[in-house]
Amino acid sequence: MQIFRYIYEHIFRSRFIRQITGKLSRSMLIKVLIIGIFLLVSLAFATYYIEKDYLAYSIVNGEKVATRESNIKTLEDSIWWSFVTSTTVGYGDFYPISRAGRFMGILLMFFGMSLVGVITGNIASFLVEKQLKEGKGLKDLKLKNHFIICGWKRDMVQILHDVMEKNKHFLPSEIVLINMADPEEIENIKSDEQFSQINFISGDFIDERVLHRANLKHAQKVLVLADRLVPGSVQEVDSRTVMAIITIKSITKSAYTCAELVDKKFERYLKFSNCDEIILSSEYNRSLIANASAGSGISHIISELLNVNADVSITTQDVPDKYIGLTYDELFSFYMSRNRSVLIGLLENTGNFFSRKTEAIRDAQKTPDISKLVDNLKEVKTLEANQPVINPYPDYILKKYSKAIIIEGRE
Repeated sequence: MQIFRYIYEHIFRSRFIRQITGKLSRSMLIKVLIIGIFLLVSLAFATYYIEKDYLAYSIVNGEKVATRESNIKTLEDSIWWSFVTSTTVGYGDFYPISRAGRFMGILLMFFGMSLVGVITGNIASFLVEKQLKEGKGLKDLKLKNHFIICGWKRDMVQILHDVMEKNKHFLPSEIVLINMADPEEIENIKSDEQFSQINFISGDFIDERVLHRANLKHAQKVLVLADRLVPGSVQEVDSRTVMAIITIKSITKSAYTCAELVDKKFERYLKFSNCDEIILSSEYNRSLIANASAGSGISHIISELLNVNADVSITTQDVPDKYIGLTYDELFSFYMSRNRSVLIGLLENTGNFFSRKTEAIRDAQKTPDISKLVDNLKEVKTLEANQPVINPYPDYILKKYSKAIIIEGRE
C-alpha cells in the first residue's frame, strides 16, 4: 500500500503530470477521441450481446433449420469489428447477421465517417493555426544556445548576411528575430534561400513575455539594434535599448549581450547593466569623418579591415592557455611565425562580463588582509568588459580571459 501511495503522491499528483492532464482536458481533439472511443466500445458491447448466440434459420422442406451462425463470438471480435467498420477499412473477417446487429453496423458506419471527419478537421485546423502563428511571429520557441537579434534596420537583409558570415557556427534555424516589422518584411527576408528557416517573434523586445516566447533563458547571444521602427527621438530609441538590456539581464545572466547606441551618453547605463559589448555607431561615424578630413586615408583602412568579405580582416582569437602569464613579446613572436597573421594588441575581460566580475570578486576576497581586500575590490570596480590594450610594451603580462587582436589574411 505504501508503494501505491508513493506512486500516487509523487507521480500522479506531480506538477508535470497535472500540467499534461490539464492541457489534455482543454483539447477539443482529445475530448472527441474519448467520446468516440466510448461510443465505439458501447456499440461493440451491444453487438456482442446480440450476436454471440444468434443463429439464422431457413425453411427447408417445411422445416425450420439453422443455416448460419454469427462469427462474432467474443467481445474482442466485436471490438475489433467496430473499430475496423468505423474507420471504413472493412476487412470482412467479422460481421453481424441479425437485423439488430446489422442496424448497429449501420449506426457504426455513419458514426465512423463523422468521427474520422471531425478528427481530420481538428488535425488540419491545428496545422493551419500553427502555420499562421509562425507567419505572424506568435509561436513559442523551444530553442537552446540560439542567437537572438532584437530590433530592425532598413538594410536588415544585408546585416543578417554579415552577421551569419561572422557567426558561421550558428545555423539560420538558430537565429531568432524579435521586432514589430510588418509580416511582409519578414517574408521578404525568408524569401532569401539562406534565411528560409530563420525564426521570427512579433512583439516589443522590452516586454518580458515576448522575450520568454523566444526562450531567452537558454539563448547564447543577444544583439540589440537601435530600432528604426520606434517613432520618436534618438533618446527614445536609446532608452528602449537600455531597458531591453536591463530586462534581458534580469532573465538571464549567462547570455552574451551586445547593444547598439546612437548617443554615447547612454553608455554608462549599459555598463551598469553588465552589457558585454557596446556599439557606439554615431561615435564611430564621427571619428571616421574626422580622420578622413585630415587626408589620412584611415577611413579606407578601417573599411577594409571591417569588411566581412575582405581578403584581410581584423579579428580576435583566444590567447592559447600556455601563453597566459607570459609576456606580450612571446605571443607576438608566436603570431609572427604564422602565415599572414600580425598581432596588434590584446582584448581583456572577454566573454560574459557578469561571470568575469563574479570571479574577480571571489578572487579578491581570498586575502585575509583587510587593506589588501579593499584595494582588490576597488580594482574589481574598475574592470571593463572587452577592454582593448593596443600595442602594449613587450614585457606586458598576459591575463586570463584575454583575446589576441590580430590582422589576418584568409587561407
